Formats: sequence, structure tokens, C-alpha cells
Amino acid sequence: MSREPDERRFASGWVTLGVAGAVVAAVLGAGVLVQRAALPSPSAATLAGLHAGVWLERYRLVDSTITLDGSVVRGRCLQDWFVSGGQRRRGAVLRLDDGYVLLAVPPHTLTATGGAPAIRSVSPLVLMELAGCPRVLARRLQTLAQQHRGLTLRGDTLTFRLKATRVTLTLDPQTHAPTGVELVARGTHGVSQIRFTPVTTRLRELLSVSHG
Repeated sequence: MSREPDERRFASGWVTLGVAGAVVAAVLGAGVLVQRAALPSPSAATLAGLHAGVWLERYRLVDSTITLDGSVVRGRCLQDWFVSGGQRRRGAVLRLDDGYVLLAVPPHTLTATGGAPAIRSVSPLVLMELAGCPRVLARRLQTLAQQHRGLTLRGDTLTFRLKATRVTLTLDPQTHAPTGVELVARGTHGVSQIRFTPVTTRLRELLSVSHG
């Protein structure tokens, strides 16, 4: 008996499989192209926001020199675990060299003590922004970057809004790390220079506070 019909059917099957494979590859390739066309490429402002957010998330301690309505103070903002209401919670403490201490531990703790009257009259959130408190700025940057909106890049400055406040970050031209903050809020204008600092056990002991 001749095996020619079987061989023809066998060859025909491979041709059919080959055609089907080509069709699947073409469909998948077209899907990738459609997906790329549907998703916009990130803008320079979005990329700058992402880079700045990474720097802010990487470090938990920021040193700052703040000029606020003519007054100059130096501060340190630490993101850490704090005892609040008998429980350990994540939050931030900001200490200024005029004696001002701000403790912010979500969801219910926001206390401020000491400091000059001019500093105490400023919104705690504004002070945390000017001091470069990492989590406050990082979360806003990440949200806007993911939404591809609300970020304006001009040269080495990145501007966005945080509630009723306009914040402008000065970025290092090579590393894109934030090096300064300018803030305009209702009745308040301030600028600061910020520097990321590695956290040591000694610094944590000096800066941490407990809230019973």
C-alpha cells in the first residue's frame, strides 16, 4: 500500500499549523502595537516626578534650612515608628532649632509644641512640606505621576499642587534628587534647602518622641 496520501495529510497538517502560528503571532504583535499606541509615553515631567519620589522614599531623614516670611530656621524631619496611644505607628517628627517640635502620626495624632510665634502660626502641613518630610511629598508626586497630570517641569524645577499649596522642587540636574523646596500658600511664602541624611541609631534616639 502506498503511504503517499498519509504523507500528504501529514505535510498538510504542518502547513495548517504553520499558518495558524503565523496568524497568532500576527494577532499578538498587533495587540502589542495597539497597547503601545493606547498607552501614552511618560512625559519628562512625569519621569522627573517619579525620580524625585524614589529619592524621597529612599531616605527617612531630611535636613533643611528654611526661610519663611523673613525668618531662618534649621530643621530635621524623620519618618519612623512612634508610640501613639500605646501602639507603634508610622509617622513623622519635625524638629526645628528654635525649639519647635511637630509630631504627625496618622490617623489622629498631630501635635506641635515650642517654637517662635511666627513658626507656630504656620500650618503644620506647610512646615512639613518646606522641611522636605519625605512621605508627605513622595505620596503626592507618585499619585500625580501615575495619573500623568499635575506636574510641570521647567529646567531643573518641578511644580505641583498639594491641596491649596503650590510646591516647587529644585532638582539636581544629574541625579534628579530634590535639593530645594519653594512653597506658596495663602498668606505664606517660604523656601528651603534640603539634604538627605542616612539614619543612625543615635539620630533616631535624638529625634524620636513618644505620644502616650
